[in-house]
Amino acid sequence: MTAPTFTPGPWRRVGHRTIAAGTGPDMRTICELYSWGDCTEADGNEALIAAAPELHAAAAEVFAWIDCGFLTVGVLADDSPARAAACGRAIDALAAALGKASGRAAS
Repeated sequence: MTAPTFTPGPWRRVGHRTIAAGTGPDMRTICELYSWGDCTEADGNEALIAAAPELHAAAAEVFAWIDCGFLTVGVLADDSPARAAACGRAIDALAAALGKASGRAAS
């Protein structure tokens, strides 16, 4: 997979409902969220967005281990066609999500 083109992490919460990267004069606002009613959902969205670079890095690392055959996620350990198909769907979903996050797939 190619290197991501988004603003490098870490991203963090700054102020109220603002996610930013960098510090001082190098700080860049990534996004601002709006809240409504019970803020529980907005709090969760804010936490997910702030963790996005770390989630992307972890997913890319797992995908690379799977792609090179080092991590088999049980496919070789179980000859069940249903389990092999489920693992294949999970790997395809991971590849699609990484492509989407890198701007290489339709949103």
